Amino acid sequence: MRKTTSTNYENEQVLHEFCDAAFTLSVLSGRWKLSILVQLMAQDLRFSALKLMLPEITERILALQLKKLELDGLIEKIQTREKNNLPVYHLSAKGNSLEPVIRSLEKWGEKYKS
Repeated sequence: MRKTTSTNYENEQVLHEFCDAAFTLSVLSGRWKLSILVQLMAQDLRFSALKLMLPEITERILALQLKKLELDGLIEKIQTREKNNLPVYHLSAKGNSLEPVIRSLEKWGEKYKS
């Protein structure tokens, strides 16, 4: 993960203290996080299903992004008793609370993308 002793990290923390929008964007930033969250808004998914829905993502990056989303409290990894006890990922309550924000971003993108 990130080095917490760097000047950039410290500056980011200061920015987050006075700009809530910057904090929100930093939580959602990254090439794949929003796409993963959008897929999980529709249904709980296993790693392999997420990989199929996002074919351009590598398994390594998917694993890293899922771990980061889990550490941020946006998703939960649940062990199941079905299909060889493979875990399922689903949105946490905190992750679900982002749905209106993400839908708003989708609408804005739909309207202004060229």
